This record gives sequence, structure tokens and C-alpha cells, in this order.
Amino acid sequence: MTLHAPQIPGFAFVDLVGEGGFADVFRYQQELPTRQVAIKVLRSGSDAASIELFRAEANVMAQLSSHPSIVPIYQAGVSSDGRAFLVMEYCPPPHVAQRYRSQPLSVGEVLDIGVKIASAVETAHRAGILHRDIKPHNILTSTFGVPLLTDFGIASVVGQTGAGAQGLSIPWSPPESLSADSHDVRSDVYSLAATLYSLLIGHPPFERRDAANDNASLMTRIERGQLTPLRRPDVPASLIDVLRRSMSVEIEKRPVSAMVLGRQLQDVQIELRQSPTRLEVMDASPSALGDEHPNDARTLVRPVSVIIPAAVQERPGQIRPDQGEHPSGHGPGAPASTGGRGTTGGSSSRRHGPRRPAPQRSDERRLGLPARIGVGVVVAALVGAVGYALMAGAAGDDDPSDGPLRGEGPPDPVELIDVPPAPVVTKSVKGTRVTFTWTQQDPRDGDEFKVLLTGDGVEQIEPEYTEATSTTLKVKQGATACIQLVLSREGSPPSAPSDQVCAVGQ
Repeated sequence: MTLHAPQIPGFAFVDLVGEGGFADVFRYQQELPTRQVAIKVLRSGSDAASIELFRAEANVMAQLSSHPSIVPIYQAGVSSDGRAFLVMEYCPPPHVAQRYRSQPLSVGEVLDIGVKIASAVETAHRAGILHRDIKPHNILTSTFGVPLLTDFGIASVVGQTGAGAQGLSIPWSPPESLSADSHDVRSDVYSLAATLYSLLIGHPPFERRDAANDNASLMTRIERGQLTPLRRPDVPASLIDVLRRSMSVEIEKRPVSAMVLGRQLQDVQIELRQSPTRLEVMDASPSALGDEHPNDARTLVRPVSVIIPAAVQERPGQIRPDQGEHPSGHGPGAPASTGGRGTTGGSSSRRHGPRRPAPQRSDERRLGLPARIGVGVVVAALVGAVGYALMAGAAGDDDPSDGPLRGEGPPDPVELIDVPPAPVVTKSVKGTRVTFTWTQQDPRDGDEFKVLLTGDGVEQIEPEYTEATSTTLKVKQGATACIQLVLSREGSPPSAPSDQVCAVGQ
């Protein structure tokens, strides 16, 4: 149940922006300087320890919010009625959470989002903060179209007790988080990959059209690794392979850091002949200021000085695997620095072990010595056979018949990409009865439509799938109903969304 917006000196309430399991977001008008801001307010009932930890993590993220892919934080505090709040940049919709449900995002945009958000996640990890709730709803879009990650630390404040926590978002949660609290950075890597998979497939990665999608069913599929196949001909097999490995049930087979996942996404961009999105990381670990960071055109690491509050330092340490522990087929991992929180107890100075140099992006980093010796002789012969096998997801030691994803293979090959045109929608209104009818150029057997209804005259929240070509609604007088459709056709990418058509009850 949404609570009323608190009175905050210097801010005037405008409206409710959104609500979640543990917080509500309101839009306010700031008096000085004059601007619109978003204020996230924790639900009532937070104890003193939670509020103190909330303040501590807000202090850390405010220092990191100058990162180009993290939502800027302007202020934090506790309202007169005892609710903690964060004042952030207001990002007007639509965001990816609204967009991907009606139309999956393009491969190029998903790769760009993935690299930028991986940069933000890696930055937080190096400051000692686990996100724990990466999902499409927590990726906002700035006024200039830049993806921004939000809700750092908030989920970890409220969700310290694992599966029973309010902050747990099951559709994008790794299996280890469903039964216990995870401190491993690879849990965030999993959730980021699950988010990118959602943007490509148009729904959460374990959701199915032909089966129940309640929490219990989703948890069972997540624990068994029963990933819903992604069959988009425009999505390269190499990208599917990266995401599948990052969502492995076995945590040891995932990329060891968000940085490594970002580099792998850059590799796919280069394969598609796209300019790689730059990985920009702010390193707040105490040893970073004295380290050399080998930057190049693809990676920029900036050492920054951040004051880590005691309440953050005292939390259980992050698990950051050594860079020698990497998923097979993908090269070494990220630096072994633990960021602001290490893997053992004690003070911050004791928790930071020797820092390893950042991974290099070169052929020598990816090839062992025998391969480097013979590469000049065999590369021409291997390009056709081995190269295609690697891109198709055959790299590594995973046998598809017994892998953690229960044998799901790469998408069926489709030589010709046939993109169907968008449906054409018409309407008719008779009093409070509104009928929407749609037609499709060159219809085929098995065509299915994703129907999204919006407006104050409808109750549907999630899209529905149907083979019908019309629907009739009863809309109250003066209320509005809008419809938008996407055609799904076997062997083809989804169509572009139809024009949105609205009707008002008479």
C-alpha cells in the first residue's frame, strides 16, 4: 500500500512516480535550485540500524554518482515521520522497463546498455557495495537517453535476510540468492545478464507463455537453469553464449566480475562491426590511488578517493574471485581487489590484499603459450571451422547435454531475416463498449499478437498473447482505453509495434 508523500523542507510534492516492495518514488519540485527531482522514500518500519546503514550507503553512492551510468544523488535524510529518503535526478519515462515488454530492444542498444551498466556495477563493487537488485526497472534513462543504474544499496539494506527479503526480485535473481544472502559479486553479474536477456526476449528470462509464471514456478526454473530459449535471428550466437554463461547455475562458471562481462559484450560489438562502448570505471579501493591503470580505447579506469563509512565497512565482505578463476573459454577475469569490503573480517586496511593489475585486452591475454607459437601457422585453417564453432557457443568445456542449462542449444539458424510489418489497428465505440480490430499484411498460420492495453479504463497490467484479431472492452463513461500490438511470428523477429490507438467510453 502506497503511503503519503512526506513533507521535506525545500521540496514541494508533485505526484507519485512509482512504487515497489520496500519504497515509493515521488516527484517533487525543489525550491532552490529550481528543478524537478525524484525522491525515493523507504516504507515505514525501518529500524535505527537499517536507517544508519541506509545513510552510510547513500553517502558512498553520492560520492560515486558522478559516474556517467549511475543516477546522480543530490541529498539524503530522514523525514519527520521517520522514513529515510534519497533525492535523485528525475528521469522522465519511458524507461527500458516499459519499453521491452511491448517491443524487445535492438541488439545494438542492449549491448550499449550492457557495457555502460557493467561499468556502473564494477564501480560500485570496487567501492564495496553490492547492488543485489539489478533488473530492468532499476535502469532509468536520462533526458539525453543515457542508461542510468539506480537503487544501489537500498535492496541490500532491506534485503539482508535472503529469500524472504522485501528487496528480492525473483525473475532476475541468481539461484544462490533464493535461499540465502549472497555476498559474491558474481550474483550481480548474473542479474545484469538476466536483465540484458530480458531486454532481448521481451520478458523475464525464465517466464514462459505455455506454463505458470508464479514465484514458485520461476524459482524452480531458476534453480534448475531452465532458461527460456531466445530465438531471434538477429541476435548473434556469441551474445547468447555470453549471457548463458553469465547466468550459469554454477557460480564458478560465470565471469568473475562485471568488468569481464562488459569486456565480453565489447567483443560482441566488435564482431558485429560496431564501435565498442567504452568501459568507464571509478576505482574507489584504497590501493587504487597508488596503482597504475592500463587504459586503452575500450577501457578507462579512474582512481577516486571515497570516504567509506564504518557502517559499510563492517558489513560482511564481498567475495571477489581471483582473476585466475574464470569461466572456461573467456580468458582471465577482473582484478582481485575487494573494493571497499574484502573477503575477511577486520578493518578496511586489513581486508585489502595485494592488488593485481587490471586485465589487458590483447591476443596474448586470451591465448596460452602453445597457441601463440602456432597461431601463425594454423589460423587460416581454423577460421572457418573453429571460429564458427566458438561463435555458435561451442567454446569451453561444457557439454550441452549435461550443462547447467539442461541442454538448451543455440537458436535455430535462419538464413533469411523476414521482419513482418506492424499490425494496423482500428476502433469502434458504442457507448461504453469499445472494440479494437487489427489486421496484418500477408497473415500466416500461427501468427500471435502481443497485446498491451493501457489507460484509466482498463485493468490489464502485463501484456497478453493471442491469435485473435479483435477484442471488446467495457469502458466507463469518460475513461480511456488504449491498445498497442506487436506481431510474433515463428522464424522471424517481432514486428515493430503498431500505432497506439485510444478510445473514450461514451
